[in-house]
Amino acid sequence: MLMMSEPPKSSSGDEICPMCKRMKSKHTNEEMFACSKKLQEFKKEPTGSAGIE
Repeated sequence: MLMMSEPPKSSSGDEICPMCKRMKSKHTNEEMFACSKKLQEFKKEPTGSAGIE
């Protein structure tokens, strides 16, 4: 019986990108740059965010 303490692969490299919903570890350098740039502009918006901190 498996313990539900922590999911496998909970390393930071396997986060889901909030911009494109893909695994961050699957991003190319260009994708990572584009998504982080989009995320920065998204965070600047004065309107309510979708719970992304």
